[in-house]
Amino acid sequence: MIDKLYQKTILKHAANAIGHGALENADHSVMVHNPMCGDRIKVYIKMEGDKLIEFSHEAKACALCQASASVLGEHFQGLSKKGLTDLHQKLTDAISMLEGPEHNEWPEEKWKNLDVFNVVREHKSRRTCVTLPFDALKQALDEIS
Repeated sequence: MIDKLYQKTILKHAANAIGHGALENADHSVMVHNPMCGDRIKVYIKMEGDKLIEFSHEAKACALCQASASVLGEHFQGLSKKGLTDLHQKLTDAISMLEGPEHNEWPEEKWKNLDVFNVVREHKSRRTCVTLPFDALKQALDEIS
């Protein structure tokens, strides 16, 4: 069962850690944590109008959280607060279904990498590990606007 959660694709995303590190001259940063497992992530953002133009993260977290942050780090360009809210809801819905499609309908094709997290559907306690980077980014955008 644990092998299913930590499959090669998730471990690759976690190891790549796209967007990892502090962002110099960030407009805002936020740290959030998951009290259930101890995951912590700090996100840094830079905005241009209502668009996210720079994003980075520092995660002290499990592979699921690190992998999710890496996917976000790879594809964040151009996200708006509304776009993130929609994406966050789609992700939450996708991993909360006990059974669902193997491939979800994402707002943009670039987010299809998030399908790898469908494996947490059976592990309610691990869902927040996947959404934590998105929660942090959402909080940062809420605080800055």
